[in-house]
Amino acid sequence: MLLGTGLRLQHVGDRSMTHIEMYVPNIPMGTDLSVPKSRMDLWTVVTDTLSSDTHPPGYYVFMWFVTKCFGSGTLAIRLPSVLFGVGSIGLVFWLGVLIGQRTPACVAAVFLALNGYLIVWNKTGRMYSMVCFLGLLTTILLLLLARSDRHRRTLEIGYAALTLLGLATHVFFWAMLATQMLWVLGNAWAQNRPMPRLLNVQILIVILGSPLLASAAYQSVNQVAFVSSVPVMAREYIQFVYLIPGWDDTWAPGGAPALALAPQFFLPRVILFLLCVLLLIVGIRRLKPAGERLLGEPAGSFGGAWLAAAVLAVITILAHIAIAVHHLQPKPTLKYTKAMTVLPLLLVFAATLLRKSWDGLRNWCSRWSFKFLQGGPPLVWMLAVGPFALLVIASVVFRPLTDPRRLLFLAPYLLLTLAIGAVRLGQRSRWLALSLFLILGALHGFSVWAYSNRSVGPVDYKEFADKLKPHLQSDDLIFLRREWDTTPILYYVKPDHYHLLASNFVDACRRNPNARVWALLFHGEELPAAMEPALKEYREVETVEVYLARGVLYCRGPCR
Repeated sequence: MLLGTGLRLQHVGDRSMTHIEMYVPNIPMGTDLSVPKSRMDLWTVVTDTLSSDTHPPGYYVFMWFVTKCFGSGTLAIRLPSVLFGVGSIGLVFWLGVLIGQRTPACVAAVFLALNGYLIVWNKTGRMYSMVCFLGLLTTILLLLLARSDRHRRTLEIGYAALTLLGLATHVFFWAMLATQMLWVLGNAWAQNRPMPRLLNVQILIVILGSPLLASAAYQSVNQVAFVSSVPVMAREYIQFVYLIPGWDDTWAPGGAPALALAPQFFLPRVILFLLCVLLLIVGIRRLKPAGERLLGEPAGSFGGAWLAAAVLAVITILAHIAIAVHHLQPKPTLKYTKAMTVLPLLLVFAATLLRKSWDGLRNWCSRWSFKFLQGGPPLVWMLAVGPFALLVIASVVFRPLTDPRRLLFLAPYLLLTLAIGAVRLGQRSRWLALSLFLILGALHGFSVWAYSNRSVGPVDYKEFADKLKPHLQSDDLIFLRREWDTTPILYYVKPDHYHLLASNFVDACRRNPNARVWALLFHGEELPAAMEPALKEYREVETVEVYLARGVLYCRGPCR
């Protein structure tokens, strides 16, 4: 954990801000200059997330309080992700101990600490570290609850609250909850149990979280991830979760090509893939059913709690519809949200039907054996494989939903499974153990080095601003497009210090005939058509440039 902390804190505040971090609240970005707009109050955080994002508002609400207390500096924006990432290192060890795999738990913690791809995203102000941490916590609480002979209300409340927080932070958390529910169902059927109390608690969570599904339906019109190749994504996921850069979604400085993609590295990459497949198979076989008796307490009465939760959920969905109609520009997908008003009540009906038909369903399912799911160990490989499979199926059948960074919350379970496989193979001979130690150690060391200068965006806005600002004068006009790829420059060239404009360029030049004009251009673009009429009487004088960003100075007469 100390090593992981050091790697994640290294230069954490020095790296350039990126577009996805500009969604953090309380960053002043001027009026009508940025995408997204500034989120300076809680109401704007919630409404703007619902209208222009693909994620629930949980992380942004959390960060509103963080930045309100500690400011919107790069360290304040990124430190929560660092802490969640470090906490996940400790939690994966705890999870391994709970399933009786202490040595692999240590190895998995090292894998998590030294994964360069995870380090990059743990140093970024985004929700992925938080989702990973919450997923591990809910899994640990699930195991503790399943092994308890009597219900422990504090643990149940904690499990429900953290699961709802996970659902409110990232929409993919639903895949994790679905896998956890499948594990509970499998254990109940394998042991011929009455409907377990824990399953009833999970159903209650689903009902309470159903408004988040209605919100996701409303947000479905927004742009989501693009899956270029599911086989490639699966291949690199299996290889210690994008351990080697090249097929991931990070960027090398200056557009430098990934060293690992050179032709001479083709054979080592094939060998690494085959090794990971072997470790995964051995790890899953090692995570065999423990034969332990779980879910000891029967359900009790949950009908009233389900109904109360459904009423609260319906009210919440209606409130979302009212906000969309009266305070946002309604999207065509609002019709889906309206249709989902009945979803909470349908869930109550389905849950009641399941409870009443449980005995018959259990007898019908007894013809199949669910013993392979029994006990705590199978939960780990299920979470390593199950949510990934669900998300891939949804991406293929419906629309692209996922990309590498959205799979980070599954990393601890895959790395623990691979660690179990590595330890099991290493027990066969001392030479094999030494070989695995050297190979995996070298790979993780290479990963830390290879990702050390990479970022989650191609443009270094900080470097560009540092190079541009000495050339700026107090009365200069600065033109830029109002778009996602120009927004991070507003973090460094602040609207309250400079004359920044994203529209009305002709009027601005007419009102300031003697002012110099800077046009900020990104990703190799030429002068936008919207700026050309304003600058037709100007001449290009100077250019300040870094990789994929340049500022062009225009003057009407002699430049001062």
